Amino acid sequence: MSSLNVVLGIIFSLLTLALFIPGALASAGKLPGNKWIGLHVPAVRKDEGIWNQAHKVAGPFWVLAALALAFGAAFSFIASGWMWIMPAIAAVAAVISASVGGNFGARAATMVEHAREQAPAQEEAPKPAVNLDALRRAADHADNNE
Repeated sequence: MSSLNVVLGIIFSLLTLALFIPGALASAGKLPGNKWIGLHVPAVRKDEGIWNQAHKVAGPFWVLAALALAFGAAFSFIASGWMWIMPAIAAVAAVISASVGGNFGARAATMVEHAREQAPAQEEAPKPAVNLDALRRAADHADNNE
């Protein structure tokens, strides 16, 4: 084992923790609103409910990215020659997973925001007035004509 193995193994391990902890908190809906960790899109910042929903979508992908980095760390400690391809593949898989999670989370935030904007418009529609006397006369007329 060379010093390169140790250095890359430690870097992969630290990145694993850096993705696993926020990913697990986000998946559970426990990631507190902050400006440093999490999704950075305007829709997420508008409401705590949108923040939680968007991060519940993105969190599992971040945990998957952390899992890929953990495999990369394990292979980094023992890699030599062609085995270095495994940490490289793990790093690419982690980047893809984290990116997909961010994309899905941002889309979820936009969809939730749009749904919340549309909901009050649907509730404000006036209910049609029903003339109960006319309805009763029509029912009596229908009953008498049979």
